[in-house]
Amino acid sequence: MSTTIRVEDATKRRVRALAEATGMKMQAVVEEAVAEYERKVFWERTNARYAELREDREGWAGISGERDGESGALRDASG
Repeated sequence: MSTTIRVEDATKRRVRALAEATGMKMQAVVEEAVAEYERKVFWERTNARYAELREDREGWAGISGERDGESGALRDASG
């Protein structure tokens, strides 16, 4: 299913230019841009939460302890 969204004329021109430059449909350009923005927001939030944890000694100690406990699982058979 698709729907119509309103964007500024300048944004529509930019999407059209990207579509023409890449050979993609305008819809695909918008979908890819939204997916990329979702990834960006995810990592920004993740990094912000880790920054908060680093300032919380007890919380960060818990994360560090988990990492230490899992570190052996990441090693391969060669050592």
